[in-house]
Amino acid sequence: MPNTVRPRAPLTVQDEPAGLRGLLRLPFRRQTWRYVLYTLLLPLALSLILVLQYAMKAAQDNGHQELGPLILLVVLVVVAVFGPGFERVRARFWLGEEIGRRSGDNRFVRHAAFYVLNMLAGALGFLAVAGWLIVSARNLTYPVWGWRPYPDPAWGGPHPAGVVGLHFAAGVVTFFVGPWIILRLAKLQVRLARGFIGSGQPG
Repeated sequence: MPNTVRPRAPLTVQDEPAGLRGLLRLPFRRQTWRYVLYTLLLPLALSLILVLQYAMKAAQDNGHQELGPLILLVVLVVVAVFGPGFERVRARFWLGEEIGRRSGDNRFVRHAAFYVLNMLAGALGFLAVAGWLIVSARNLTYPVWGWRPYPDPAWGGPHPAGVVGLHFAAGVVTFFVGPWIILRLAKLQVRLARGFIGSGQPG
């Protein structure tokens, strides 16, 4: 009997505990980390823009400025052809969300609007994840390495206990509030995909 891959169940509102207890549990839930990984896998358009930046700079540095428009055209074609499928696979693999397909008029306008909005939401989500990981790791470990004299302008200074305590408290707040923000930005990307390139209804 052939092996079959069972589809991953979509993450719903019920998967996210409510209230303060739910907020405190978010960093330790597997579903939260699926949203984190989904957010770190940048939207295709945003990733290709980063590639485009380096490719055009390399062409300019090597005296091939005329290749710039060609590189831009290739990137736009790749995004137009593979972008919707990439977003569907991205949402299905990490979140179990079926984006669906939408046909009809104004397809080009909808896709163009989607990529602009999705790039913004994707960039904000990526920055939120990066900030959450960096600030949490730095500030939660502050009591280990942060004991040294501080000048008067330092946050919590000049006494080291004040500085360490303030930074550690900020790390705790960031650690628990960060996932809540990341989830909202990831869900925003799913809603944008459904609204502009999908069926408009959960799969």
